[in-house]
Amino acid sequence: MFPKSLIFFCSTFGFSGFAYSSDSAEESAPPNVLFIISDDLNTALSGYGHPQVNTPNLDKLAESGVSFTNAYCQFPLCGPSRASLFSGLYPEKTGILKNNVSLADEIVSLPQHFADHGYWSARVGKIYHMDIPHDVIMGTDGADHAPSWDEKHNIRSLETFHPGLVSNVTAPPTVQLYPELRDQWDQDTLNLKAVKQLRGQHSWVIVQSTERDEELADSLATDKAISILKERAEDKQPFFLAVGLVRPHFPFVAPKADFDDYPVEAMEIPEVLPGQLENVPPQALSRDLKIGQRERQEILQAYYACITYMDRQVGRLVESVDQLGLRDNTIIVFVSDHGYLLGEHLSWKKKLLWEEATRVPLIISAPGMENPGKHSDHLVELVDLYPTLTALANLPEQSAVQGLNLEPLLSDPTDGTLERKDAFTQTATSYGLRQGKWAYMWYPKVRKNPEGFTLYDMEKDPNQRYNLATNPEFDPIRSDLHVRLLERIDLAKK
Repeated sequence: MFPKSLIFFCSTFGFSGFAYSSDSAEESAPPNVLFIISDDLNTALSGYGHPQVNTPNLDKLAESGVSFTNAYCQFPLCGPSRASLFSGLYPEKTGILKNNVSLADEIVSLPQHFADHGYWSARVGKIYHMDIPHDVIMGTDGADHAPSWDEKHNIRSLETFHPGLVSNVTAPPTVQLYPELRDQWDQDTLNLKAVKQLRGQHSWVIVQSTERDEELADSLATDKAISILKERAEDKQPFFLAVGLVRPHFPFVAPKADFDDYPVEAMEIPEVLPGQLENVPPQALSRDLKIGQRERQEILQAYYACITYMDRQVGRLVESVDQLGLRDNTIIVFVSDHGYLLGEHLSWKKKLLWEEATRVPLIISAPGMENPGKHSDHLVELVDLYPTLTALANLPEQSAVQGLNLEPLLSDPTDGTLERKDAFTQTATSYGLRQGKWAYMWYPKVRKNPEGFTLYDMEKDPNQRYNLATNPEFDPIRSDLHVRLLERIDLAKK
C-alpha cells in the first residue's frame, strides 16, 4: 500500500515540505530514499570548514540540501550508534551499549518501516555493526538486522592485505604484503584467525594501495549500489537503499594518489596546551599512543586520504541518481555513525564524549528545495532521522521512535519551533549534554575512578581546552545542566 500523493511547494524561505492532495489529476510517486552512511567520520570536510581536507562531492551534495552543523550521535561507537539511528531509539532503550549486538527483531527499523508501507528495501555494505576489517575481508554479515531488508549485499575486499605500501605507525618498521595472502584469499583458505595473527592490531595499519580503485571496499559497494539503482529505475516501486561506506574506518586503506594529495609534513597536529588535561577526569581520556610527530602526521594523512577516497564514491552515487533521472524524486541522506579523535586531548578513536567523537556531518537533500545550500546550526540528534524521513515520505508515524521531525529545518534552517533545545550522547559509563553554548559531561564513579565532570564554553573554547567544572563560579550552570542531563537520561529509557 503506497502513501498518499505528495506535492512539493516552496516559499521565499526555500523548501517548505510536502503537502497532501487527493484532488490532483495525476498522483505523484512516493519519493525514493538513498541513505549513505560513512564510518568513523568526524567533521573533517571542506564544506564544514576543515582547512586541509578536500571533499568536493559532499560539498556539492550540500549545495542541493541542508547541512546540519550541530548534529550529534547518541553513542560514539559503531554498534550502539547504528542501532540507535536505524531504530529511532536511544541506546538506553535498545539496550545496545557495545558492538557485535544485533537490534531485536521485534523493533521496527527505519528501512523496515518503509518496507511495511510499500517500499523495496536493501542494504549494501555496513549498515548495522560489522567488524572492520574482518567482516569485509571475510564478506560476512556482522550484527545485521534481517527484518530490515528485502535484499542484502556484503562486500568482500582484501582491506589490510591490499598490495602497496603497508605500514603500522605504532609498530615500525614499514612492512610489505606477503605475496601468498592474495592467493589464499582468492581460494577462500585465508581464515580470520590467520588474519589476526599475521597483521596483529589493525587499528593503525595504513595501506597506500597500488591497486585500482575498483578493488577497494567502498568502490565495490558503490558499484553494487549503482547497479541496484539502475535496476530500480525501471521499477515503479519506491526504494529505500542504504549504502554503507567503511572509510575512513581503520585500517586506513586508500589509493596512493589520495595520499599524495596530503603531504605528510603539511599535516597539522592537534594542539594540546600545557595543563589542559590536569583537571579532566581520567575516564574522559584514552591512552595516548606515545608516538612521534611524524607518526601523528602519517595518521592524519591516511585519515584524510580515506575521506577523499570515500567522498569520490559519494560523488559516483549521486551522479548515478542524476543520470538515471531519479533525482527529482529521491531523498538523499549522508551521515556518519559518530566522530573520531585524532590526538585531540591526547586521545584517539571513539568511545569518548569529546566534540570530535560525538559531532558528525549530516546532509539531507530532498526534492523540491527551492533555495538549497543552506546550513542549520540547530542542535539535532541522529535519532531524528527516523521521524524526519518518515514525514518526508508521508508515511504513518512510528509511535515508538524517540526522535524529532527535522522537516521544519529543511524549510527554514533557522526555525526555532523544534521542541528539542539540547542534544544527548552517552557511552556505557558516561553521559554528555550540548545545550546552547555549553558542553557538559558527567562521569559517574566507576571502579577506582571517582565521579567527575567537565564543562566547556563552546563559544569561547570550541576546542574544549579549559574545563570550567572545577571553577565555583560556574557551579549554578553546572547544577542546572546536571538536572537537565538526568532528565534526558530518564527520557531516553522511556
